[in-house]
Amino acid sequence: MQPVRSLLACVLAAAALAGSGSGALRAAAAPSDGREIQIGRESAKSVEAQYKIIASGPDAERVDRIGRQMAALSARPGLPWSFKIVDLPEPNAVALPGGFVYVTRGMLGFVRSEHELAAVLAHEVAHTSHRHQMELMRRGNQAAFLVILAAILTRDVGAATGAHLVSLGLLAGYTRDMERQADLTGLELLIRSSYTPVAALTLMERIRREEVLRPGVDPGDLRDHPRTEERVAYLEAELKRRGIPLLRRPAANFLRVAVKTAVENGREAAELYINEGLVLRLPDAARVQAMAAALNRFFDMDPEPGQVRSESFGAVVEIVGGRLTLLRLAREDAAGAGLSPADLAAQIVARLQDAIRKDRLERRFKG
Repeated sequence: MQPVRSLLACVLAAAALAGSGSGALRAAAAPSDGREIQIGRESAKSVEAQYKIIASGPDAERVDRIGRQMAALSARPGLPWSFKIVDLPEPNAVALPGGFVYVTRGMLGFVRSEHELAAVLAHEVAHTSHRHQMELMRRGNQAAFLVILAAILTRDVGAATGAHLVSLGLLAGYTRDMERQADLTGLELLIRSSYTPVAALTLMERIRREEVLRPGVDPGDLRDHPRTEERVAYLEAELKRRGIPLLRRPAANFLRVAVKTAVENGREAAELYINEGLVLRLPDAARVQAMAAALNRFFDMDPEPGQVRSESFGAVVEIVGGRLTLLRLAREDAAGAGLSPADLAAQIVARLQDAIRKDRLERRFKG
């Protein structure tokens, strides 16, 4: 955890130096965009001088692309937004004043999908959109602001996980009202984007789970920061209030369905995979694609293994998921495998049940 403490200290020191002697930290008035950008730019220089930035490659391109989409939807699209990766293993993210946003390499491993990465970036964009960093400075003075954040540095956070630090935020002095505002504004950005807003909930649920499994420090003087349990509750309530179905699978990226095709003897054959595990192979790609679509609908219900079964109707055997027919098998389908339709169906059902069982077990232990 030491690198995270050092990064935070670096950010705060740069912000303090950028604002000292200029009146930017006085409570008289909100700073102009220009002064805020100057403070953020100086802070960003300090961060990038001390830590390695992953400036190129697919991850850097993905962070920049998603971040810019969130920024374009925000209330301050004209800021000089930048989105970069800090090469640190702890999952974390920080938004400096003026539109300079950083996520750690560890955060890219913590999120389960682009949807959840968008939730992280939307939250950080929201903090800057509301000028929260500058408001913290304005509410008191430079010394008071640094005292609030120094409390994070002086606590024994060694026992806390990186995920716990994500829940606090790298600038963990945000008060309850600011954090709630950023959570709900971030949710609004996701709703208006191409990403599922449920990602904000699945991400927070996993952070809550990490906190339960690996309890961190008592909040003490930071008790005004909202508890993760509270954040989960109001995010879920807001999604329900807006009538958004709590469909977690796209955001959390579980029970992944994939189809691979190839041409054999002039005909397109296909294989269906669940989480990279082969489930079936048929010489009719269209039917495999249809089964994949049916499985996606079925998996959205987060089913139990026992909900997959086979039913015989004379020479035809159906594979059923809940109330959905996933695939019909006839003699010609099973002939290539040297099996009867019933035996082939039993094999496919067993593979589907095993894939669901393993997926649920993995989520139980990894979140």
